[in-house]
Amino acid sequence: MHLIKILFRLAVIGSVLSSGYAIAQTAGSQTDADNPFEADAPVSGQQLVPVQPRNGGISGSPTSKLERPGLASPQGGEEEIKAEAVIMPFGSQLFAKSNFVDRSQSVNSAYTIENGDRVAIKMWGARVYENILTVDLQGNIFLPEVGPVRVAGLRNSELNGAVNKRVSSVFTNNVKVYTNLLGTQPIGVFVTGNVVSPGRYPGNRGDSVLYYLARAGGVDPESGSYRTITVRRNGKALGSVDLYNFLINGDLPQFEFQDNDTVLVGPQHPTVTVIGEVKNVYKYEFDPATYSGADILGLANPKGTASHVMLKGVRGNQSFSQFLPLNQARGTRLFAGDILTVASDQAAGQILLKVSGNSVGPSTLAVNRSMKLGQVASLIQTDPLTHDLDAIYIRRQSVAERQKRAIEQSLYELQRSVLTASASSASGSAILVQEAQLIDRFVQQARAVEPEGRVVLAGVDWSNMHLEDGDEIVIPERSDVVLISGEVKVPQTILWRKGYSPDDYIRSAGGLSNRGDDDRLIIVRRNGSVHDGSDPIENGDHIMVLPTYDTKIFAMFKDLIEITYRVALSAAVVLNSD
Repeated sequence: MHLIKILFRLAVIGSVLSSGYAIAQTAGSQTDADNPFEADAPVSGQQLVPVQPRNGGISGSPTSKLERPGLASPQGGEEEIKAEAVIMPFGSQLFAKSNFVDRSQSVNSAYTIENGDRVAIKMWGARVYENILTVDLQGNIFLPEVGPVRVAGLRNSELNGAVNKRVSSVFTNNVKVYTNLLGTQPIGVFVTGNVVSPGRYPGNRGDSVLYYLARAGGVDPESGSYRTITVRRNGKALGSVDLYNFLINGDLPQFEFQDNDTVLVGPQHPTVTVIGEVKNVYKYEFDPATYSGADILGLANPKGTASHVMLKGVRGNQSFSQFLPLNQARGTRLFAGDILTVASDQAAGQILLKVSGNSVGPSTLAVNRSMKLGQVASLIQTDPLTHDLDAIYIRRQSVAERQKRAIEQSLYELQRSVLTASASSASGSAILVQEAQLIDRFVQQARAVEPEGRVVLAGVDWSNMHLEDGDEIVIPERSDVVLISGEVKVPQTILWRKGYSPDDYIRSAGGLSNRGDDDRLIIVRRNGSVHDGSDPIENGDHIMVLPTYDTKIFAMFKDLIEITYRVALSAAVVLNSD
C-alpha cells in the first residue's frame, strides 16, 4: 500500500514537527545522510546520532503550489513558472516615483524677465498703490501716474531698483516701492528620443531637466540612455546632462528653459549587469573604450564581504566565463552584455554559536571555525547542579531545512495517494471524500509546526564533532519529574520514582483513555534519544501513549494512526487524527 511507504519514510526522516531530530540507525548499520528514504529505521531501541548534510545541506524550504484542489506539491510542480528577476538600469530609480519630481515654485535672482511674467507691486507713503501687473508685449508694466516702466530683459535681482528709479522720477517725496516677481509665463518643452512617452509638456522656465523627463515617464529603461541627455534650442545644443553624475556627485546642470526647447534622450550605451554581493544591483551603461571593471564595480559598490567576481559574457561569438578575485576583476576589460556576479567565496575565520542552558556564562560565543564541539563545550559555563552537560544536543538550521523538505515531500505523497484514488461505487466515492477531508486537516496540522533541526548526540563521542555557523548548543536542565501525555485520562507531570514502570506512571495519570494502547508507548529522553516502553524510566523522561485504531472505521484512520505513531517517535508530538 502506498501509504505504508509514506509511513516508512516519515519514520526514517527523523524530522520533527516541533522538536525535529536527525535520526540514523544504530551502530553497525549504514544510512545515507543525503537520502533519508534509503534505509529502514527500527521502531524501538534506535540510536540518534548527528547527521552531517553534504555540501552544507539543502538551503531554503520548498514553495507549495496547488496542482489540483487540496493537493500541494513541495516542488511547485510543472505548473509553477519561475520568472527571472529583471535588473533595472542604474538611474531608473529616479523615475520610480515620478510624481515626486516636483516643479519649481520660485524664480531665482538671475532669471531674465520676459513678456507675460507677473509682477506684484506695492507703493506706500505719499502715494499708495498695490496691484499685480503683467508684463505686456512691449515688455512694460503700467503704473498709474507714472506710465510704462520697461522691465523685460532685466534680471529678477534688478527689478525692484528699476521700478523704484522710475517711480522716484515722478514722486520725489517720501514714496517707497516694493516689487516681487510672482511667476513666469508657462512654457512648453518637447521631451523626445528614448523616453516612455514623448511629447510637449508644460512647465516653468526654471524647472529642472528631471521635471520634464519625469513628465514624459522617464528614460525608457530598455532603449534610453541615462548618460546622454541633450537640451536643444533652435536646432543647437545648449548643454548635456549625465544623470550618473547627478546620482553620484549631486551635480545637475541648470537651464533657463524657453518655449519650445527640446530635451533629447539618446540611445542606450553598451551595458554591464552587476548582481550578488553589491549594494547597487543594476545594469550599468559604460564606454567600452575607457571603462574598466574598477569603474563599474565602483558604481555597484561591493559589500564588505565580497571577495570574488564571476564574469560571464561572449567573446568571439562564444560563451565566456571567468572566476576572478575582486582586485583582479577591477582591472579587467569589460564588453557589452557582460554579467558580473560578485560573491563572498572565502570562509570566515570565526563562527557564531548560540548557547542555551548556560546559566552563568555568555549566550553567544565567537570561536574559530576549526574548533570542535568538545573544545567549545569546555568554554561553556554551566551550573552542574541545575544543568546536565551529558544531555547536550545541537539545533542546526541546515538540518531543519532538510527535515522540512522531507516532511513536505511525504505529506504531498500522502495527499496524492488519497486524492488520486478511484472508487467503484457511489458509497466508495463518499468514503474517499471523507478520507480526503480527514487527510487535509491532518496535513494542515503537520505543516503548521516548523522543524527544530535537533541533532541528538546521545551514545556517541561528540567531542570531535564539527560545528556550523549559527549552531545552537543546548544543555538541558536537570529534572526530577516525568511527563505523561497522549492517550491517558489525565495528562500530567509527576515526580520520578525509582523502580516505577511505564504502567505505574500511566496509572498515576488516571490510566489509559478509551483509545489508549499500552503496547504503543514512546519514551523520549532529555537528550532527545527515543526508546520504546520496554526501557526503564529515567529522570526527565517524557512518556507518550499513542492511540489504537478500530478496523471497523474506514481504513484511512489506521493509516493516520500509523503516521501519528511515526511522527511521535521522531518528534515527541502526537498529532490529532480525529
